[in-house]
Amino acid sequence: MAHILVDRFGPAMWHAVIERMGQTSEAEDAFVDLMLAVWKRIGRQSDVARLREHVARALASLGVPSSTEVDSSEGTADMLFTSEDGEALEETGLPEEVLPNLPAGIRNRALQRLRAEIAFEEAEARRLGSWMARAAYGLLAILGLALVGYGWWGERTSNSSQTANDRHTSLEPISSADLPVQVEAVFDITRQPVDLGHLAFGGGELVTGSLSLGPQGDGIQLSAYALRGLGFLDHPRWTSNVPISPPAAEPGASWLLRSWILSSAGDWAVVTVNWTENGIHGAASEADVYAVPMTGGRPSRLAEFGGNGVGEIVVATGTDGIAWQMVSEKGGMSTVSPIELAPIASHAGAVSLGPSVRMDVSGLVRNAHVTNAGLVCQGTTAHAAPAGAWICIAPTGQETTYAGVSDAEDGDVVEGKSGVLYEVASASSSQGQTLVMTALHAPGNRQPTFRLETPVSAWGADGGYVDYVETSGGRTYLVVARAD
Repeated sequence: MAHILVDRFGPAMWHAVIERMGQTSEAEDAFVDLMLAVWKRIGRQSDVARLREHVARALASLGVPSSTEVDSSEGTADMLFTSEDGEALEETGLPEEVLPNLPAGIRNRALQRLRAEIAFEEAEARRLGSWMARAAYGLLAILGLALVGYGWWGERTSNSSQTANDRHTSLEPISSADLPVQVEAVFDITRQPVDLGHLAFGGGELVTGSLSLGPQGDGIQLSAYALRGLGFLDHPRWTSNVPISPPAAEPGASWLLRSWILSSAGDWAVVTVNWTENGIHGAASEADVYAVPMTGGRPSRLAEFGGNGVGEIVVATGTDGIAWQMVSEKGGMSTVSPIELAPIASHAGAVSLGPSVRMDVSGLVRNAHVTNAGLVCQGTTAHAAPAGAWICIAPTGQETTYAGVSDAEDGDVVEGKSGVLYEVASASSSQGQTLVMTALHAPGNRQPTFRLETPVSAWGADGGYVDYVETSGGRTYLVVARAD
């Protein structure tokens, strides 16, 4: 059934997705997620009729009318399947135009994801066993929760002087003592993979983001979870939908969603949506920026950068502010604008960018972060910084060079509680990949490099937080830690 879903209906679903998003990595992720969502709804014991029904619903959510059909006599041989009694299976929900073939790499990725889900379902079925076994399991779980509650109450009453942070730390299944950070939360994601590329942190919240496509409009769905102890990403404290739409296109032109970014700016979750009209591999030539309070609420559109003649845009966020820079093209010549840095201001319920400060630089900044000290970046397109080096551009325009993790090429910057700036980077270990951190310092001075001895499978950084994925005791955890 998984092969039928991918091979028979995959081309139509892939076509619908790339019509919305272009052939991007985000489109590939959305396609695989869509296939998995259909599979979870039908179950592996379903039939083709039910499969067809749910595929039609998925296509309808992408704006493809379910009444649109392709006659089976016009289909290619590999698009036709027959039931056990030989009756031809009707195609439904497919666009009338010729569909692009499903790329082999995406097909294999979708099948691997479905096979992993099937393996998990089979393992769960074996674990739960019969109905009686499931009932006994439920009773044992209730009894276990009661005992855990009693033990927690006893510990709380017998150790009333213990701080809340100490109690939360006692729940941590793993250690971060090797890094200059304090773990604030650990999430069990064994059954719930998380996209580390779309996380933001602030105000005691972890905010996740996901792209949503539908006939009523596209949007970025945000969900917030408390940074407290050990938990799951199952009951968000708040949710918010950031509606997105492409810029108005001139005749004969069209805009494609190139990428979107979720990051923090102090007490705000910031969504940056990058559009391109230069082909999907072209640079972003327009960016829409939205802000949502870390406490929850309606999104506000902060700014729209770009427009006629803009060839590329860079947007960076950080401590309560946003920085941006643009490249304008005219008459075959490119001109790089100064960097503009502005705070996010809220007054009488209205959210907007405050007065901006302009900083002149040569070239377009690379890997930029907004900090209390200014804009920290890895140089510019005109003057790239060496590996492991960072440039801090103060609001006055003064530039200072700092050293970070030696020879690091994939580093990120986080700002600690004390105001210290750290570089976080990956490093190889005997067990795979791990993390290292070093405080930014003057070149030539010596600073210790802190190393996490436990291997990590993925990691990220945002604002003052580091997040990484570890495995312990056969389970997978997302660790969220605040830099010191």
